[in-house]
Amino acid sequence: MKGRVLLWNPWIYDFTAFDLWAKPLGLLYLGAHLKRRGWEITLLDCLHRLDREMPQKLGGSRRLRAYGCGGYWKEVVPKPSFFQGIPRHFGRYGIPFERVVARLRTMEAPDLILITCGMTYWYLGAVLALELARSFFPRARVCLGGVYPALCPEHARQWGFDLVVDTTDPLSVLAKVGTVVGEDLVLGEIGDFFTVFPLFTLYERVAYGVVLTSLGCPFRCTYCASRNLYPQWWRRPWQAVLEEILFGFYILGLRHFAFYDDALLYEGEEGLVPLMQEIIRLNLPLSFHLPNGIHARYVTKEIAQFMYRARFSTIRLSLETNSPLWQRKTGGKVSNQEFEKAVRYLEEAGFSPESLEVYLLFGWPGSTEEELWQAVEYVCSFHLVPRLALYSPVPHTSLFRQLPEDMQKEPLWHNKIAYLYASGNNVLYEALQKRGGGMICR
Repeated sequence: MKGRVLLWNPWIYDFTAFDLWAKPLGLLYLGAHLKRRGWEITLLDCLHRLDREMPQKLGGSRRLRAYGCGGYWKEVVPKPSFFQGIPRHFGRYGIPFERVVARLRTMEAPDLILITCGMTYWYLGAVLALELARSFFPRARVCLGGVYPALCPEHARQWGFDLVVDTTDPLSVLAKVGTVVGEDLVLGEIGDFFTVFPLFTLYERVAYGVVLTSLGCPFRCTYCASRNLYPQWWRRPWQAVLEEILFGFYILGLRHFAFYDDALLYEGEEGLVPLMQEIIRLNLPLSFHLPNGIHARYVTKEIAQFMYRARFSTIRLSLETNSPLWQRKTGGKVSNQEFEKAVRYLEEAGFSPESLEVYLLFGWPGSTEEELWQAVEYVCSFHLVPRLALYSPVPHTSLFRQLPEDMQKEPLWHNKIAYLYASGNNVLYEALQKRGGGMICR
């Protein structure tokens, strides 16, 4: 054994949080590479709802709970001073703090601690994890990675981590971690990163698997940072994806899998279609879910039929707006004609209207109340389920640069609830939710 590595997925600090097939996939891949090279790996996932120390809390629809999703345990904590005007409780979501501390007390000291942070406005959890790591394991080197340091590297460096990984490119991440452990972890090409299975075996129990078939997105939407995180779109061989799914089914006993792709259907004839064909042929009791939303433009009649036969149970279409002007101004990802064609193909394949959910982006800079109402009415006219996706300011996007400077500098203001109240759209949001009948924010 070369040494001990602790993979740490810290708490979420937020006004709201929900486990919608949320797992630290990149961290689990990284741990798998280190394990392959002889390191002993331990996982501390403060957001794992099936952890023995996590109090159970129901949340979400019965259907989502059946798929493994649900609410997190929440400990109310003081709000940051500039959030005092927001009439909502601020909380630390995940395993109760004292129970995590008790676990750290009995843990063998790691040589390296890898902390991830998903959203830029969740950094308080990562900072708390660093403080605990310094207190309990002063000799360990502590590294930070994830979306937060990739989008806000200077902000992340102020806390004193031994290494801040300011990229999400898998090869660069692995190489940077190699500099800390004193080992050459450089890989030849990106496909080499996915030659291991993510370490879901570190969990005592797990309710679902998450799968990534590609990196990046061909579009440059003005509200999304996908192209900043992954400048080049890349797809895994579908055979490798299938092997990972079958491992989850046969070895871990998983029945539900969620796709994490930003552009799952892009060039689907070469990737997703043959994958679904083989899944259909195997006829295993599996169910697949698309929480990120899919591009309506790429829904063909063939793809819709394969998705139905392969048991895709959660379909979410990304429309964002039905305004042709805003569709063009925000990146040209979809048109109303493409959206309507996708809905028709999906319904013809067998999906009921109430099973098709549609993301509408709420409250981005420049949008009007009239446009938002029209978008809701448009979706409801097809008897589909609208889901309000609250606008969250994302660094390095063109819409982000329209925000006040103080909001750009403080990542806590990237929080969708905080921005909702700061922009004054909270009253309209509540009215739209009532009109939509069960709409939720993403």
